[in-house]
Amino acid sequence: MSWKEKILNLAGANPGPLSTALVYAAGGRFYTRWLYEAQGRLTGEGPSACGRLTLSFDVDYPEDVESLPALCDRLASAGITAAFAVIGMLVRRFPVEHRRLVEAGHEVLNHTYSHPDNELLHPNETFDQLTPQARLAQIEDCRKACEDVLGISPEGFRAPHFGKVTGRDFYGILRDTGCRFSSSVIAPGTRTFGLPFRTAEGIVEFPVSCCPVHPFAVLDTWHSLRTPGGRHASPGRFSSLCREALALAADSRGYLNLYFDPRHVSRHPEAGKAVELLAPARHGLRLATYRDHLAQIEPVG
Repeated sequence: MSWKEKILNLAGANPGPLSTALVYAAGGRFYTRWLYEAQGRLTGEGPSACGRLTLSFDVDYPEDVESLPALCDRLASAGITAAFAVIGMLVRRFPVEHRRLVEAGHEVLNHTYSHPDNELLHPNETFDQLTPQARLAQIEDCRKACEDVLGISPEGFRAPHFGKVTGRDFYGILRDTGCRFSSSVIAPGTRTFGLPFRTAEGIVEFPVSCCPVHPFAVLDTWHSLRTPGGRHASPGRFSSLCREALALAADSRGYLNLYFDPRHVSRHPEAGKAVELLAPARHGLRLATYRDHLAQIEPVG
């Protein structure tokens, strides 16, 4: 292991105040560049990454649901098939909008039934704080909602709030409920530097990519464009960071896993520009849903 990879592992495994301050003070870009360099060394000729991009959306609020029809039209115009992490409670409340996702050929992920620690749907309790039985119920109830309303059973899962999920003991639950993959951790701190990997329970994890400037945060629209507090909301900034991440992943033949919030795409021009950048004709990566990527890793049958 190179000295750069040792720093990546040391800082990323426990991004506390001191390591975060040191990395950001030195300039987060060097850490992110090393991360993709490390991906490149691991990729080789195998199917685990090979220059792939996944775009996903978290449908966490009614405002996200309201944005789905226009977002589906925008994605169709760009030639993008994406993954959508849905909440069972909202699937039952807004069946028409969620069915549009399935009709458009997008992938659906299990995002729990009520999204613990959502201030509107399930406040004051994180997913980690639930008992194992309650976590199982969250996953099973969302699966049942998707089966009843959408006619599908999601094979993938995304835990609520990446940064607040620390125990990672849900992989056994996913295995026991028939899930095959997850996208619930952030690239820094993973032993593969953000490439997909298989957990001890047999679940394939697709880490979410980090912000090039703030590598211990996700490169997503909430981090960048939320009001108030978005760190990259100035004109041209967020789309520029997405372009930078695309180049890093393409150069390393690595993996870029981005997620946006539907409401931000409808409200913020920068999010719309970023979606346009992710169109297959605009970059050197292969656009693939988690399910398609998984088929390259472990063919069914």
